[in-house]
Amino acid sequence: MKYLKLNFWFLAIIASTLLVSCSNDDNSEQTTPVMVEFGEAPSSSLITTGVVNVITENTARYHTIDFAAAPYTVTIVETKDNIVLVDLGPAPAFTDELKAYVDAINKPGAVIITHNHGDHYGGAGNFTDLDFYAENTVADQLNNTDDFTSLYPNSVIGVSGSQEIGGLSFTFDKVSNAETGENGYLFNEELKIIFSGDLVYNLAHPYLREYTPNAGEDEIDNWVAGLNVLKTNFSGYSHLFVGHNGSRSDIGTVIDENIDYLQTAQGLIKGTETVSGGGTASTQQEVVDELELRYPNYLEGGIYLSLPDAFFPGDPGADWF
Repeated sequence: MKYLKLNFWFLAIIASTLLVSCSNDDNSEQTTPVMVEFGEAPSSSLITTGVVNVITENTARYHTIDFAAAPYTVTIVETKDNIVLVDLGPAPAFTDELKAYVDAINKPGAVIITHNHGDHYGGAGNFTDLDFYAENTVADQLNNTDDFTSLYPNSVIGVSGSQEIGGLSFTFDKVSNAETGENGYLFNEELKIIFSGDLVYNLAHPYLREYTPNAGEDEIDNWVAGLNVLKTNFSGYSHLFVGHNGSRSDIGTVIDENIDYLQTAQGLIKGTETVSGGGTASTQQEVVDELELRYPNYLEGGIYLSLPDAFFPGDPGADWF
């Protein structure tokens, strides 16, 4: 009996050891998530003309800076060793503050421009030491735009497909004849982030100045079709960063908001939607007034640039009627 008891305990010890060993083997196969210690973000007091929002995740930190009432949004993607700026806002005061904020991060950087509008490249003169990238067609436009080349004397690097920038792989694409002639957008599959430029506005009135329904091709139809592609491909992503008013994580919802707005504006301009007082709109001002009435919580955006005298005295405004 004594020997049987000893053998029993001996076997129990071996079984216990095997269980612990197997348990340790299982744990060894579980990888610990990579975490970057970013430290304190630059003081938001550096931006006196706008609002800073910082989102910190495991390996990336996102800084969105919304300047002025429009607002003009600049997004900074920060990783352990680099930063990438997406768009640069208008000049001059806004981007002097942006430069101070970027300098406070103090990491090597690069710039991506989503499309050829001055409120997205106006700060280029403060970042002439950095490489600039854009979707291939957009890059060609920028390199042949005097207003831009007077700010940034180097060539913008055109990207067709994917490009490693700041240690991250970005894939570039575009939607043509929408908010403007060529609207670039880009995404990073690893981090599940997309930058839509001005294809998507976040609770802000969009820029409709280049909508010319009397000229043949209907830009809003193109725009909505492009948005539906984005919704299909990126609704499961973590963050969408826009050109005006920060970012959203409910990507499908914000795209639906934009489609609703654009189709409402299209109906008002084409006369298939009636204004609140009855009848149909016949002037740019009537369209703008109705959109402001229907979307009272939307920020300024670019809708007022469709009005007469918007760009210069005698400017006829958007070609809608």
